[in-house]
Amino acid sequence: MPSPPCDRHTNLEMVPFGQTFIEVCPVPSCGRCHDDRGYFEVVDGKLVRGQISAPSRLFVATERIVKTLRARAGR
Repeated sequence: MPSPPCDRHTNLEMVPFGQTFIEVCPVPSCGRCHDDRGYFEVVDGKLVRGQISAPSRLFVATERIVKTLRARAGR
């Protein structure tokens, strides 16, 4: 069965993730995943089904960047 397109990047096909039944968008900053139940995202270790609004996506991305920078700085 062919992979579905990303619902945010319709010109890109989702790619399989490891040995699971999950496919992910190839755009690093997108974060969209797809399984047999539809599209979802993983936010703070929890599955979130449906679309996350743009301001929320920006907040989540900012938090991830800050956590990464703090981890690299040793804080």
